Amino acid sequence: MPRTITLFIILHLALLAACGGPTITPDTPPEILYGEDVCDQCNMIINDERFAAGLVVELEPSVYEHRIFDDIGGLLMYEKEHGGELTIAAYYVHDYNSKEWIDGENAYYISSQDLFTPMGFGLAAAAQELEANALAKEWNGTVLTFAELYEQFIENAAAAEHMHQRGQ
Repeated sequence: MPRTITLFIILHLALLAACGGPTITPDTPPEILYGEDVCDQCNMIINDERFAAGLVVELEPSVYEHRIFDDIGGLLMYEKEHGGELTIAAYYVHDYNSKEWIDGENAYYISSQDLFTPMGFGLAAAAQELEANALAKEWNGTVLTFAELYEQFIENAAAAEHMHQRGQ
């Protein structure tokens, strides 16, 4: 009888471990079920992986969770609105052409008014600068690093907020 109980406990623990899902680390890009999962910023269904983005947020030491977005601009808006309460461990964006996840801080960004994205931010990402330059030329846009994009976004958001406060 003790052997049966031990076997039962081992099988039960193995089953519980299997149901826990994959462990998230800063090196783990999000998994998005396109057509089903909802953007953490706008609550709309994420359909187009070319523009999808994600964050890895540290909830407590060594405990991480994903945030997912249908547009790179949505990720930036989310961080602007929740930045003080978040510890961001990693940024992920999709390479526009390959649709593969890439490190958001090392990506090259294309900003163009001619590029129609899910939430209208006009942003796409590329893993390589040469690829980004080609897309920028095609879309009459500009290429930005993550730092440049972030700075430009914060400046534009601050200007828009200032205009709103003045009633314009």
